[in-house]
Amino acid sequence: MKLDNVMKGSDFDAVVSTEKVMRPLLDWSFKYLFGTEESKPNLIGFLNLMLNPKALIIDVQFMNNESLPVSAEHKGCVFDILCKDTNEDRFLIEIQTAQAVNIVDRIIYYTCRLIDRMGKKGSEWDYKDIKKVYSICLMNFTFEQNPKLRRDIQLYDIEELSVFSDKLNIILLQLPCLKAESILECNANYEFLLYLLKQMQSNMKTVEQLKKEVADTRLPQGTKDLFYKVLDTADLASLTDKERMRYESDLKNYMDTMSCIEFAENRGRTEGREEGRIEGKTEVAKALKNKGVDMELICQTTGLSIEQIEKL
Repeated sequence: MKLDNVMKGSDFDAVVSTEKVMRPLLDWSFKYLFGTEESKPNLIGFLNLMLNPKALIIDVQFMNNESLPVSAEHKGCVFDILCKDTNEDRFLIEIQTAQAVNIVDRIIYYTCRLIDRMGKKGSEWDYKDIKKVYSICLMNFTFEQNPKLRRDIQLYDIEELSVFSDKLNIILLQLPCLKAESILECNANYEFLLYLLKQMQSNMKTVEQLKKEVADTRLPQGTKDLFYKVLDTADLASLTDKERMRYESDLKNYMDTMSCIEFAENRGRTEGREEGRIEGKTEVAKALKNKGVDMELICQTTGLSIEQIEKL
């Protein structure tokens, strides 16, 4: 059965015409908001809110976000945002808008690759230069049976019930678990930022409406200024024609992907058979491939290998 659930051009044009603010949980959007030299203050503020470090992060340097495989037979990594601070500690931020296969294993693998990249050639290297690594994964879905908004993971000594090492740090954020219906219902500082990102993603409020909500909080002025800066950066009216085209292309791919996933899930529930679920994944992969969606994203969404997708 042919999958025809990809959004038509006229439907997409209608959506774009009502866009109020940039949706931040898209690949291009998040990098535009937090991953450029111009938006570096936004990123520093994001990290300080998420990590609440004893000494505030005052500057970061962007790093090469591609980790080449050790051989042609192995899989490489392309990170969303990768940077280091003045202490040489590494920070990886990953955005996942659609349900991804083996997301926990993936973020563990990415984190370990960052540690591996600190290794130096030669027999005299004694591992003393290993710095802390923080991997922050924002997911617009839940991946577990009993989900919670935030999970902080470190290497832990089970018998002593204590942290064994603080060199490896993973933070998993499941945005659907944030139930606050207004910004005033948020508690931890990072929750205010997640609330703002969720509201921007839903596209139900304008930049000015969201700024008004921020102004009504008792947050420190520095935090308010950070949120104002993020919102100003996300104002679609401020984009150049080229930036607007790039944003709309990314939005179209996102909506096509979500449409295909919804179709496959509905079909799987209706048929209730393993072969139906497998056929649904294949149809989703084929539809996304025909629309020119990134191969890596199709792999993450469907669980199919690149080899399987290339044969479709």
